[in-house]
Amino acid sequence: MNVAIMPWVTIRTGVLSADGHEAVLKEYLCDWPGGCANVAEHVVSVARDVGATFAVCPEHATTRNERTPDSRPH
Repeated sequence: MNVAIMPWVTIRTGVLSADGHEAVLKEYLCDWPGGCANVAEHVVSVARDVGATFAVCPEHATTRNERTPDSRPH
C-alpha cells in the first residue's frame, strides 16, 4: 500500500465536461517546514518502508541546494 504523507489539495473548477462531470485538479503541496502553499514539483526523498515522500516547490528546491549542513531546519 502506497500512502502519501505530504499535503495535497483538491481544487474543484466548476467546469463541466461533456459527460457532466466537474473537472477537478489534485496537486501535492510543498512539504517545506513552515507551511509553503506552492505546488510541489521536485521529489527530494522517498522512504518506501513507511510510504513517506518529501517534495518541494521550485523555490525551495533551489534554497535547499544553497544551504549548508548547519542551516538545516530542525
